[in-house]
Amino acid sequence: MKLTRLALTDFRNYTHTVWTPEASILVLTGENGSGKTNLLESVSLLAPGRGLRGAALPALCRQGAERWGVAATLQSGLDEFRIGTGSDLSEKQRRTFRLDGENIRSQALIGQRFSCVWLTPQMDRLFQEGSSGRRRFLDRLVMALSPDHGRQIAAHDRSVVSRNRVLSERPNEVEWLTSIEDSIARHAVAASAARLALIESMNAYPFENDGFSTSTLHLDCAISSRLTTQPALEVEDWIRNSLRQARTEDRQRSTTSVGAHRADFTLSDTATGRPAELSSSGQQKVMLTGTILSHARLMTQERGYAPAILLDEPLLHLDEMRRQALLDSLEGLRAPVLITGTDAEAFAPIAGRAQFFSVRNGTISPS
Repeated sequence: MKLTRLALTDFRNYTHTVWTPEASILVLTGENGSGKTNLLESVSLLAPGRGLRGAALPALCRQGAERWGVAATLQSGLDEFRIGTGSDLSEKQRRTFRLDGENIRSQALIGQRFSCVWLTPQMDRLFQEGSSGRRRFLDRLVMALSPDHGRQIAAHDRSVVSRNRVLSERPNEVEWLTSIEDSIARHAVAASAARLALIESMNAYPFENDGFSTSTLHLDCAISSRLTTQPALEVEDWIRNSLRQARTEDRQRSTTSVGAHRADFTLSDTATGRPAELSSSGQQKVMLTGTILSHARLMTQERGYAPAILLDEPLLHLDEMRRQALLDSLEGLRAPVLITGTDAEAFAPIAGRAQFFSVRNGTISPS
């Protein structure tokens, strides 16, 4: 798959830009604040979800403009297709999707054609902060392989919010609570099963490279643990019963104590068993990068194409050997790879295999 055209209209610091890259590996260099990360974000928004920053829709619009839009042409073998997203024409607080010129109601339809994963400097803190960021990272990988996963997670989270509200305001509405808890159970099992399947597949075929140590993925989740030994329907019943018994305590704590939102995800070095949270910044970066590359290879095996890979300042915290290993790995991915940095010389090892661009004040030019 290749990105052959990207058009931005009033997006972040881009007024109207049309970019027509030719290579699969695209290196974007420029000063801080020039718009490199904005460009990666625009590509991430073509896939289902809220993009690599998770920003609110008003923040995506260029200052002084009323609406924003991103459109791309992608080529996969002999197949060419177009994806667009941006402010809804009738209500700018809503976002709309188009596929080959037609409005799309379900983002899962986009996910069947295009998916995206990324690594940003903010993710360097992934193993020092709360579990929600790690779940989002994992769920992005799952959504790339299973586009319906996003719908399952969204439905699950809506049900959790509803249950917390009903427990707080109308705790005697037993039938209502039972219905909500049934929804939580069904979506939690579907989401947890998808997470578990991805982790098992990636651990079975780890990313191996001379410059990267192999990492093992771990899912800390009571639901997934039960799914390894019990049928899905039995696990659903266990969730329903657990939620029913926990209503009084959950009401006091304003929480839902069982569900897919209670899961956590982490990595460890396979050879030493050292967990990511006890590793150095460089070691954590190696683990995350290896996970992204392993996922891309799994995607190619399972679906015939890899996701677009967005690497924002990926060479930070990496020593020379691992920088070289990362850059050498990119060519074999057979996917659009957008990689940013402030210094073009850092990417000299792939000078003959990548296309270089300079980003300055919201403009993109060959370099």
